[in-house]
Amino acid sequence: MEIIERNFITGDWITLVFLLAFVIIALMKLYKPQLLLGYTIAFFSQGFIENRADKNPSIFSTFHILLLIFSTLIFSIAIYSIGIDKEILPKISYLSFLLFVSGFILLKYTITKFITLTLNLEETTRYFLFSKAGYMYTISLWLFPVLILYQYSYSNSTILIIYIVLLLFFRVFLIAKNNKKLIFNNFFYFILYFCSLELAPLLIIYKTTTI
Repeated sequence: MEIIERNFITGDWITLVFLLAFVIIALMKLYKPQLLLGYTIAFFSQGFIENRADKNPSIFSTFHILLLIFSTLIFSIAIYSIGIDKEILPKISYLSFLLFVSGFILLKYTITKFITLTLNLEETTRYFLFSKAGYMYTISLWLFPVLILYQYSYSNSTILIIYIVLLLFFRVFLIAKNNKKLIFNNFFYFILYFCSLELAPLLIIYKTTTI
């Protein structure tokens, strides 16, 4: 009898990632339930972001670290899900995407912090930076259930891409709307910032996943 070799890709790892994300959400709900709710509905509550900016909490607080880890996991899964053909062995592992997203977030924070400190812009840009970060956390919370459905129920990458793009455009719209005075007074620098630190990573991801 001829032995038939079977090659398959196990999806067990992604279940573990989702389970870890569930645990992080549970910890955040136990630790700061009102903050978790606030970030979940931040798209429709400008006052929440303003309140967080006024309090200026440390990024090294327990809740913020949990939310950052959660967001990194979710964005990495989203990029992986869009960029990998499920019919073949992936060229790039999920860990590679996770490291890329983590490195990008760290680099972006470092550059932004350096610029605001060097130019003494912390007070001027505080609300702008909090709204940017806050809305990204909101997107990760909204993406979580959709990614679960995508993975285990209805795997249509086109719909997933459209959903993510709509969320990102809505985020940009809210940032522009709520910071219009700051942005229009410094329009050239805003466009430069947006292209270098917001748009460029998306183009890099696209190029990487289509090689």
